[in-house]
Amino acid sequence: MILNVYQGTELVGTGEGKVHVDLPGKEYPAGTFTGELIDETGKKSDQFDFPAVTVTAGFDPNGDVKPTDSNTVAEITAWLDAHTINHTGKTVKADLLALVPVE
Repeated sequence: MILNVYQGTELVGTGEGKVHVDLPGKEYPAGTFTGELIDETGKKSDQFDFPAVTVTAGFDPNGDVKPTDSNTVAEITAWLDAHTINHTGKTVKADLLALVPVE
């Protein structure tokens, strides 16, 4: 099943399972987004309203917010690169996070 997510008439996300939307991180009230399901034959469901939705802002590797265990390895290495911290030979999340300065 595919889920299409609309804000007004604009398609803002599509996919299976969790759907990524490229929107500013904030609380959106109920009814801001509508959705429709598409089955394997291409048949679309009636559109339905979403309840209130929280969109979380993406991680900015150039920013001051340090990565944590909730970040991906790619996000952590991007942060280390942006802050000129050598991580050569490190591929495990815990090892990469150990390179992030505590202060």
